[in-house]
Amino acid sequence: MVGRILVGIDGSKNSWIAADYGIYLSRKFKRPVVGIHIVDIRLLESPFIEDIAGALGFTTYSDVTPKIKEVLDERGKALLAEFAKRCREGGADCSIAQAFGVVANEIVDMSDPEDLIILGKKGIHNQYAPLFLGSTAEAVARKSKCPVMVVSDRFKEIKNVILAFDGREKSVHAAQYLNSIYKDLEPESITVLTVLEEKSSEKEKHIKDLIEEYLKADFKMIFKYGYPEEEIENYLKENRDKYDLLIMGAYGESRVKELILGSTTSFIMNKSPIPVLLIK
Repeated sequence: MVGRILVGIDGSKNSWIAADYGIYLSRKFKRPVVGIHIVDIRLLESPFIEDIAGALGFTTYSDVTPKIKEVLDERGKALLAEFAKRCREGGADCSIAQAFGVVANEIVDMSDPEDLIILGKKGIHNQYAPLFLGSTAEAVARKSKCPVMVVSDRFKEIKNVILAFDGREKSVHAAQYLNSIYKDLEPESITVLTVLEEKSSEKEKHIKDLIEEYLKADFKMIFKYGYPEEEIENYLKENRDKYDLLIMGAYGESRVKELILGSTTSFIMNKSPIPVLLIK
């Protein structure tokens, strides 16, 4: 059962698509949706403020910080007012929340384990991503105690779902989560995609037995062979019009393996042409 649906709103195109999904799923799950805007405190620090202060003729950036904060605060209120308007028009029960802080930390702190967070893949400050050490969506996905859905630049009703399943703990959690929302989500089809290192009838049977244990719905099974991140990316790109949502377990690798080989979760989240729902 989904608790609240929390949507990050920053004014970017992707965040308004996230709002569309939030409203859509609010109606599906009959749960309230919360629009969240965080004024990023990093925008109130040097060198960003120093540049603004210089452009406005201030001698020190401390003189301009309160003014910039006020402007950003008012902008956030306007964005949330627009979000609330869209919710009313879309028939969703909504509320709004605004805070100052590090965006990912504030969003995670506002969430409960039973909630669902929805974020745009690319936010309004995406051009500064290298400076900010990664995207907000990825930071939230890593830190969150609840499921996180990451969307791109277009909205589609969720009719055809694909589940990435490898039999490990995180993918089992993903299958169980899909099972729990299946009745309310009402997808027309479910495809289970498993990537094995090499073809093995024994391993395939083991995976089929596992998924049948955890997913109590009709599904189609597909096996691919090779590296999971590459095979999943390629399959989704080749079949992007067939599916509306990818569900997968999040960050199941050890941190040491991630440092050496990179994170499969982050790779797929960034490369997927369809929304990704990440389950811990």
